[in-house]
Amino acid sequence: MADRVVPKLGRRAKAYSQADRFTRMLRVLASREMSVSDLSRKLAISVRQVYRDLASIQEAGHPLEQSDGDGAKTWRLPLGYKGLPQIAVTPYELMPLHCAKSHMAYLRGTPLVEHLTTLAEKVESALPDKVANHLARIHDVFLPRQAPVRDYARQAEVLAKLEKALLLQRAVTLHHIRPDYEEPVEHRVDPYRVVFHQFGVYVLGFSHRAQALRLFAVERIVAVDVSDQSFEILTDLNLDTSYERLFGLIDEPVQLVRIRFSAEVAYLIKERR
Repeated sequence: MADRVVPKLGRRAKAYSQADRFTRMLRVLASREMSVSDLSRKLAISVRQVYRDLASIQEAGHPLEQSDGDGAKTWRLPLGYKGLPQIAVTPYELMPLHCAKSHMAYLRGTPLVEHLTTLAEKVESALPDKVANHLARIHDVFLPRQAPVRDYARQAEVLAKLEKALLLQRAVTLHHIRPDYEEPVEHRVDPYRVVFHQFGVYVLGFSHRAQALRLFAVERIVAVDVSDQSFEILTDLNLDTSYERLFGLIDEPVQLVRIRFSAEVAYLIKERR
């Protein structure tokens, strides 16, 4: 039997190579003014390296502008500058993008997947032939198997309004119906985050009705009203640890549990957190 021919994907690019860093700095400076210290933090490089890269940008003929005011000097490229290099994308960078699309297949028909699909299409439209040739294979390598899933396409309008509220940090009124209620109840909420758990989608926010953090299942939200009022996230809340427990979205005191597993199944436990 003949050996199977595996197409070459090319050499993996080094993370943040000199050429990649140069391109990233150009794109940052084309979008906004940045000081040397800002660029150092943004690109995770030393201040000395920032100065070297700025000099290289000027030597390459890009019209770099420096502020003349008091305080920290800032640098930028002219607004609408057309001389930016094309974004280079490798097949390896495309793979996690399509992995994310596959993983979010249960949200098909919602703005979350529609926006991700649009982003992928924008990236793919500018690909050189040698990368575009791998697209069919990349589309095929991820096979999601997600069950049971909920039909979030029916909640497309709700999710679109929640996207707006989260992006602009606006308070909302959720018309939420519990399984044991016949009519929805209004909750004025400051939405902090969207929580994904076992192929379910939840809104985590401060409920003014309960005066506490609350979690709302999106499939039980009948409607969303987005207000013009902004809000501040309470500083005494630790959102990263509020719902990181591995046994589910349970808001109860921590319990210490010891479970003994036999040797025959112990490997299943060791492979997981």
